[in-house]
Amino acid sequence: MVSSTLPWQDRFATPTAAQLRSPLKDDVGTLFDRLRQDLSKRPGVQESVVWYGLNWCWSLEYRSLPAKPSRGAADEQPLAVLVPSPTDLQLAMPVDQEFIQLLPVRRLKRSVRDGLELASEPFDTRWAVWSVVPPLIDDLRDLLDRRVRHLAIRVQPRTA
Repeated sequence: MVSSTLPWQDRFATPTAAQLRSPLKDDVGTLFDRLRQDLSKRPGVQESVVWYGLNWCWSLEYRSLPAKPSRGAADEQPLAVLVPSPTDLQLAMPVDQEFIQLLPVRRLKRSVRDGLELASEPFDTRWAVWSVVPPLIDDLRDLLDRRVRHLAIRVQPRTA
C-alpha cells in the first residue's frame, strides 16, 4: 500500500528540505527557493526541519545562533518559519509589541500590516503570518532585516 500523505504532513518521518519543496508547484516552489536562500545566507542563521503541529506540519525553522549561550525564552524564539504548505506557502515570524511599535506601520503595505496584526491585540499570539506571494517577497525581506537588527540591539550588553 502506497501512502498518499505529503512529506510535510507525515509526522512520523522527518523530511529533508528537498522533500518539503517537491510537492510545491513551479511558481510556489520558486518563491520557496527565494525565501529559503535569503534566510539561509544570513550570517549566523541555522536552518532546520521542525514539526509544528497539525497546522504548519513540517516546516523550515530559521534560528540565529547566539554568540554566547542564551538565557530566557525570548532569546530562544526562531527568527522565522517557512511553512511549505502546497496550498498556501507561508512565512511566520514571532514578534513582540516593542518591535511592532518601532515599525513605520503606516508606510508598510496593507498585506504586511495584516500579517503583523495577527500578533497584536486583541489576538493572543506572538506570531505574525503571511501567505507568500511575489509582490510581498521584498517587503518580507525588509521586515526580516528590521527584525534581525532589532534582535541584535536587544542582546547587546548595556554600558553604564
